[in-house]
Amino acid sequence: MTMTRTDKIVATLLAFCAAIAAVSAFAAKADAETYSNGFQMSKFKVELKGWQKTTFINSDNPADVCDPGNYSSGEEKVTFTSKPIVINATYMAGERNPNFFTGKTLGIPTKAVVTRSYHPWIPGPMPAECGDNGGGVENSTTHYDCGTKTVKGFEVKLEYSAEKRDKLLLVSDSTDDPFDECPGGVFGFPELISYGAHEAEIGADLSQKELFDPQFQKWISLANGVSRIKNAEYGEKTTVHWDVAFTRLKH
Repeated sequence: MTMTRTDKIVATLLAFCAAIAAVSAFAAKADAETYSNGFQMSKFKVELKGWQKTTFINSDNPADVCDPGNYSSGEEKVTFTSKPIVINATYMAGERNPNFFTGKTLGIPTKAVVTRSYHPWIPGPMPAECGDNGGGVENSTTHYDCGTKTVKGFEVKLEYSAEKRDKLLLVSDSTDDPFDECPGGVFGFPELISYGAHEAEIGADLSQKELFDPQFQKWISLANGVSRIKNAEYGEKTTVHWDVAFTRLKH
């Protein structure tokens, strides 16, 4: 059968459209690589900042006349921020959550500023029959190093929740307290709070599907929450906020 001129034009247009579709598919694959074994990878520029505020108070009543009790209290505020940093998100089929890599590590270095105050309750003189039990003496001579301290290179990590698929968490493995003689709360710095009231996780919503979808180029994820400890002898409240900005990069 002989093709007419109109048939040839239509065939040419169809071939052109198919070529454009193939190029688009290749570009999408380059932005969020997917391999035959189910491995996926995307690259992002990430900027992170946040803060958390904590107040605590002890209400430990004296057990007897020789027990000074404990009515100390304190406050802490932590702010942290990162410089723009490149991270890779990787995912293998069959796993529940992707992983985030910063170079060869999982950590994102930040600059943290920690301001902490502590208010000890110093009892009066203990009865003579109590002897030298340290009732208030140690507190009255301790030099507290409270105030504001800067911690450079405070590493935090982004990771997905093991409990909720699209919940992004921020955690720290650091155990270094910049204060030697300034008691903090139970969850004081360098702890980053991940659980709030009723054991609900404090995190940001970030769809894993969108993370590897090249059509999503930039977004900001926010996390807010309040954590509380309350019993007869101790009370603590921590308010948490952090946000992370993702900008997709080409490989």
